[in-house]
Amino acid sequence: MKIKRWITIGAVASAAAILTALAIPPATRTFRTTASVQGVFQVPNPVATNTALLAFDTFTGGDLVNLALGTNLTAVITNLTLALEIDCGSSQASLVVFDTILASNVLTIATSTHIDALTGQDNATAAGPNHERYVMQMGVSTNGALVGGFLTVSGRLYLDPTNGCPRTVLVDTDSKHDRGFGDATLRDFGLKVRDTVTAGDAHLIGVVSVIFVDGTTNTTLLPFGQLTERRQLLP
Repeated sequence: MKIKRWITIGAVASAAAILTALAIPPATRTFRTTASVQGVFQVPNPVATNTALLAFDTFTGGDLVNLALGTNLTAVITNLTLALEIDCGSSQASLVVFDTILASNVLTIATSTHIDALTGQDNATAAGPNHERYVMQMGVSTNGALVGGFLTVSGRLYLDPTNGCPRTVLVDTDSKHDRGFGDATLRDFGLKVRDTVTAGDAHLIGVVSVIFVDGTTNTTLLPFGQLTERRQLLP
């Protein structure tokens, strides 16, 4: 009986939250993101041309930026970085290319189609939850050498107890489940700036279609990847 009562209360609270979200669009936060994503794709077999071989490679956040821009993977563009944009309440998120000179998102790599998030409040005297775990499904946009696809991303974020918005912290105290969940804090690289703060970690799987240098569009499996959200870029 108590369980049914809590479920009913939860349903009412959820409905109220949805109405509030419709009335006032939630604020968003954007975090510079480092990435390491494993990729698997087919290449021609030089010995038997009627068959294909499986090739394996690892893509960094800079590689994902270059693929979305349609530039060579060896290109180094210091003012552009991979970033995660997510709203307060974790109802909408996007992986974007962020221009540090223009201080704005210039291209969307993937956008969430569904997010489920659970919050936790370690301090009962705080104004609200201080962290969350989420699972999101994302659709990959068609840009540059990327021609659609999907991602499933699961991870954790620190929250500001006063407003529920994602935030950065100096000391990562929420990492005890990282090994079991497949999360990890990636080394900081790119932009020639070393960020000591973190907002959270995540891992992903997915599939993308990629235009290769020969002009063909090829299915690329992403069996596993890791993301680390670092310095806040916006707002």
